[in-house]
This record gives sequence, structure tokens and C-alpha cells, in this order.
Amino acid sequence: MGSHLLLKRAIYSSFFFSPPQYHFHHLLRSPLSTQSSKLRELPFIADYLISSFGFSVDRALKASANRNLTAIKSLARPEAVVKFLTDTGLSHAQIKSVVSLKPDLLGYDADKTLRPKAREIMEKGIPGEVLVQMIRYNPAVLQLKDTLSRLLFWRDFVGNNDKALLKIISRNNFLFNLRIDKHILYRLNLLKEYGLSKGDVVSLLERRSCWGRNLVSLRQILDLIEELGIPRGSRMFLWSLKAIGNYSKSKIKSNEEFFKNTYGWSQEEFCAAFRKYPVVLQLSEENVRSTMNFLMSKAGFEARSIALLPRILGCSLEKVLIPRYTVLSALESKGLKKKCSFFSACLASERRFREIYVVPYEKDVPGLGEAYAAAYGGKVPV
Repeated sequence: MGSHLLLKRAIYSSFFFSPPQYHFHHLLRSPLSTQSSKLRELPFIADYLISSFGFSVDRALKASANRNLTAIKSLARPEAVVKFLTDTGLSHAQIKSVVSLKPDLLGYDADKTLRPKAREIMEKGIPGEVLVQMIRYNPAVLQLKDTLSRLLFWRDFVGNNDKALLKIISRNNFLFNLRIDKHILYRLNLLKEYGLSKGDVVSLLERRSCWGRNLVSLRQILDLIEELGIPRGSRMFLWSLKAIGNYSKSKIKSNEEFFKNTYGWSQEEFCAAFRKYPVVLQLSEENVRSTMNFLMSKAGFEARSIALLPRILGCSLEKVLIPRYTVLSALESKGLKKKCSFFSACLASERRFREIYVVPYEKDVPGLGEAYAAAYGGKVPV
């Protein structure tokens, strides 16, 4: 029997046959052995959040002020919610995570609100694992009046691909809080205006790139990518948006100034580097400094020439640059390879590099393979 059918039976059976009082606190609850007078004066639900879900006193007090929780004086309602979440398929650890994200969920009526919502979703053919992930990553979906229409919209948008839908849900827990008519359609139309297809949008959602922005901010970042020389509608435009879609304009400008002021790049050189490798703006200043120092002091690069070969800045100093420089230096010192392109060697896959630069020369340079392995393991100093 499939997991979806088992889950569906669990929800349906618990919906019609669950006893009115079914206490689950013994599964999650670890009663405090000692309590100060302050703890004894806590509201009932605050004490429950502390002992059952590990809330701090301050956080429990803040949560207990929610209007859905203030009237709770017994375990009946919160434990009915815990039972519903258990029946739905969430583990105890996941239930604690759900309550941590949305403590006021414990104040909802499991039989009148939560189970009917779950039943409605599953009757439309939504797989059980999708429902579980929805609840896990965004418990608020159980409280929205139009959860089903939002879910069906996104399911249709990804072509009824439940794997893609699950990925989007897990990486955009806020997505189902946005209304389709007032928020989503405007964003989709704006992205379409800049040449992005539906598949591009799915790709952005899977990376959680740019969707946290409001419309004004989103247009600003799209315009900035164009200003940096990448035409809308190109594949590089999508790659650029993935790279910097969550960055503020000030952060991007700060990174730009770092390259100009530290390494003397001109505006044209910076734009050229960005067009070839948008990820250059994701790199931390610390890593860039270390990599540039190595390339300039050891590999013989000039600072401004690296703007024309920006992808090398994305190579790991410890796993790629140092080990491969070690091998190429050894080959050149033996006269076995007089013209080695360090840039090309660093961009080669690990397998390709070994096939070209290591394996053919192990007999001529005894210990070459071991030296490369040692350098790859960080045992060769810069």
C-alpha cells in the first residue's frame, strides 16, 4: 500500500473516529523537575510551550499573548493539534519545528479547521508528502482560506511536477502567504517583461532568488543587471539574477567598489568580469583577497588581467589552485610541459586534470601523484 494511501486513511480515520480527548503530551513533554515562582505564575499555554517544545520563558510569554492562545486553559486543544500533525505524518522533531515556527497553530480547532483543510487538499489529488512538507515549512497554510487555490496554482505552474513543487515549498516557506492576484501575478509579469520564461521562474524559485523583494526593489535589480551589460532575455541574465537576486543594490555597489579600489579595475573591466562570471559578486572579500594574492604572487597574474578571467576567482584555493599549481610547476621544472595554461588547467574537471597533467607523467616524475594528493589535502604550504 502506498504512503499516500496510508496517509489519506490516517487523516480520514482520525477525522471521523478520533476520541475527543487524546493526550499526546507524554510523547513530547518533559516536565520540569523544579520551577521558580516566576514559572509557576506563567499562563497555562506558556508553561506547555516551555515543557513540551523547549521554548524559552520570554518566547513562551510572547507566544501566549496571541489571541488564539490566551484562552487555552487545558491540554485538550493543543494536544488535538499535535495529534492531527502526527496523523498527517510529521515526526516529533518536525512537530516541534512546526510549533516553533507557528505556536498559535496550537490554538486552532483540529476537527473544525485543520482536518477539513487537509481533507480538502488531499481530495484534489495533492500527494500526502506535499501536504506534509507544506505544513512542515509553512504551518500558516492550514490557516489560510484559499490555501487550496494557491497550491493548485503553483502545482499547475510547475507542470504538475510534485518533485519540483516540493523543492519550491521547502525553499520558499513564505510563498503561500502571498496572494496570487495581488502579489504573484505582478511579479510574474515583471519577470516576463525582462525576458524570463516560466521555466526560468521555476529555476529562480528553486534557488529562492529575488522572490523576497517587493516590486520596486525587484525592478531595480533587474535594471541593474542590464546596466552591467547583460541583455534581458539572455541565459546570462537568468544566471545573473540567480547570483545577485537577493542582494541589495548597496551591497552590489559595495562589491563593485571593492574590486575597483583594491585592484584597480575600471568600470569596463568590472562589467566585463560580471558579464563573464556574475558569481564574482557573491565571493567574500576575504576569499578574493587570498585568491588574488596567490594568483599575483605565485601564478604571475596581473590584478587587472584577472578581470578578463574572472572564473578563476571561483576556484578553491586549497582544492584547486594550490594543488594544480604544484603539479604544473613540477612539470615545467622537468621540462615536460613548457607551455601550461594555468587558467585552463584550473577550470578542468578533477578527472580531466588528472588525465592530462598527472597520469601521463607519473613515470617521468616519481611521486607526482602523491605530491598532487598531498597538495589537494592541504599538506603543501603556499
